[in-house]
Amino acid sequence: MSLRPILGLAAGLLAATSAFAQTITPQMLRDHVAVLASDAYEGREPGTPGGDRAEAYVLQAFAAAGLQPGAPDGRWRQEVAMTDVRAATIAGTVTRSGKPVALGANQIAGLGLAPTTSITRAPLVFVGRGAPDQMAGTDLTGAVAVVIGGTAPDAPPVPNADRNAALQAAGALGVLLIASAQAPWADVAHSFSELTIAGPVRRPGFTGVVSPDAAQLLLGRSAADLRTAAIVPTFRPVRSDATIDIAATGTARRYTTANIVGMLPGTQRPNEAVLLSAHWDHIGICAPEGAADRICNGAADNASGTAILIEVAKVLAKQPRSPRSVYFVATTAEEKGLIGADAYAAAIADTPLKVVVNLNIDTSAIVPVGMPMAMVGRGNHPAIDAIVDQTARAIGRKVDTDIEANIMVQRQDGWAFGQRGIPAVMATGSVSDMKRLFAYLDGPYHKPTDDMAHIDLTGAAEDADLHVALARALADPARYPTPAAPAQPTK
Repeated sequence: MSLRPILGLAAGLLAATSAFAQTITPQMLRDHVAVLASDAYEGREPGTPGGDRAEAYVLQAFAAAGLQPGAPDGRWRQEVAMTDVRAATIAGTVTRSGKPVALGANQIAGLGLAPTTSITRAPLVFVGRGAPDQMAGTDLTGAVAVVIGGTAPDAPPVPNADRNAALQAAGALGVLLIASAQAPWADVAHSFSELTIAGPVRRPGFTGVVSPDAAQLLLGRSAADLRTAAIVPTFRPVRSDATIDIAATGTARRYTTANIVGMLPGTQRPNEAVLLSAHWDHIGICAPEGAADRICNGAADNASGTAILIEVAKVLAKQPRSPRSVYFVATTAEEKGLIGADAYAAAIADTPLKVVVNLNIDTSAIVPVGMPMAMVGRGNHPAIDAIVDQTARAIGRKVDTDIEANIMVQRQDGWAFGQRGIPAVMATGSVSDMKRLFAYLDGPYHKPTDDMAHIDLTGAAEDADLHVALARALADPARYPTPAAPAQPTK
């Protein structure tokens, strides 16, 4: 066996270890979190004064760290146009054989893109799962499309964006999802009371949900029968003999938010990049008027990750440049559906920049020092897994190699990058102990108690040091060769 690979690996690990002449301390992170999670930032909701303050803070911190502007247009800010829509009232009536039947509040929920939605005697068309190939050639002009939720494993769900774009292109006035019988109606209805859209609108003017028992009324067939029909490969849309009237009101707020992007250019392969990301946003003022504390400060989620991003940038900016570029993206609107991450990945898709790996950082302040490092996304990219594990061990971290943390794959920005073909993982001690993680998710998560008094930044500081080493290791083509083909979407 040749000793050359072994010697090369040893040299790489020593280089990674040497990055820790300057250690990122809990106090360094606390200084940022104390600002970003303060009441003055009002929970950092995009499109609000608090969100604007957070953008400005991160931009100034990136510039002070020594980064260069890194957005696709050469600026610090990659702007994302947004629309927040909120429902107010809704009424629905189904008519069959001349007999109108009103839908109750426990049978229909939804909202329109306009302040007032008025749909009269629209035909109902069952489009199964709403897969574009199943709807090809179908004219839905003036109709309301009905789709089924909770499909079987052998017929995976259709991405909402693809389905909505296809329905709009076919001329549908609206779309109604038949809810799963297993989901509590209150939760289902609430999920259709608010909607955030980024960029141009590519969806019908009304989006709603009906209860499983309403399926018989709309389409003359049970929800179970419709689900069975929807997963047949040869399924084609079916027109109902009923029509529907929908009257809805709501509000729409349009605004512009931004990803904040900085970078350190590579010395050999500047168009290849390691991308470190953390979302700066949170959910804003979240409790009703009269509550003792109305602000969801988002200290752990994700002021802590943003603080890590800033401090890692400071350290790497002071060190010799890596062969590959290193990009730092503080994403917006993660809490609204990973919108900022997707917007950034889409924006660079047709540019020379090739992101070879994304290291996402989220909610790192919920465990103490000494926790093993675990990964969200483990198993999807074995070459990355190996480097992450080797690097963690080289700096004294224990490694948790199970895949329990993959239950969080779709709940963080790495999912959006992965769906765009960018290999993505999240390496942190916060997901190595499921009991601690779920204690946080069942406790302070998305509540006013996610504040400075309820976080532990000692483990976050260890994660910060780890990301300095990981960025250097993965930015070295000798250790991590350029992937030969685009990565498959994250599972």
